Amino acid sequence: MLRTILSTFAAAAMLFGAANTATAQFLLIPDSTSDTVGMYNPFDGSYMGDLISGFDQFSTPINAVLGPDGLIYVSDQVADSVFRFNLDGSFVDVFADDMDGLNNIRGIDFRGDELFVTSGDDYVARFAADGTRLTDFINDGSDPFDIFFLDDGRALLSDIQGTTDNVRLYNSDGSLSGELFSIDFPEQINDLSNGNYVNASFSGDQITEFDLDGNVINTWVFDGGRGVHELGNGNLLVTSGAGVFSLDRTTGELTTI
Repeated sequence: MLRTILSTFAAAAMLFGAANTATAQFLLIPDSTSDTVGMYNPFDGSYMGDLISGFDQFSTPINAVLGPDGLIYVSDQVADSVFRFNLDGSFVDVFADDMDGLNNIRGIDFRGDELFVTSGDDYVARFAADGTRLTDFINDGSDPFDIFFLDDGRALLSDIQGTTDNVRLYNSDGSLSGELFSIDFPEQINDLSNGNYVNASFSGDQITEFDLDGNVINTWVFDGGRGVHELGNGNLLVTSGAGVFSLDRTTGELTTI
């Protein structure tokens, strides 16, 4: 999954997300196979080395985001934990884990100083800045893989619940606004500079550009999609179990990073 440092991160073989790409020094991509967090150029996606490696508590790191406290938060699906790191990659602490009721966690995102954590146990957990678990944001029978907050407090969510796989829009209070479009096993959701949004689908084998009315604007073939993020050069940085790629939105051509 992708997100950002000094505002952007990601996850090879999993997800990635972003925030304030214009100020980002590099994108972070957790690799769930090598248990590392790599750095990638936010303009062209080129690999810049690993920020985090050799961390023996990693089992399946999924998503990395920059917190409002200036620390990097990394979710780990199998360790059932959210770990915190300094900007130099040094370990700080375990922010939340199974002792807080977490299990099978995936994508994470902040709204203000609260952290939201998606789980295969069919909820989106909510944590205060001090690590206190609050009332779940969403607990409606969906199977959330990723959550992405809009500026107005609403949230986009990828639901991989067997019979209803879709991308959904939730109101700021966690109530369902509506299902936007159906796609098999949607994973990471991110925003685009043109005002639309983009999703990587694992089983649907495509990247989908869509708007908040549920209109599908564009699709690109991409096998086993995990993460997606818009680069400064206009291409999409996309991840799968096969690695990290740059996707040309005009031609659909993939270039291995």
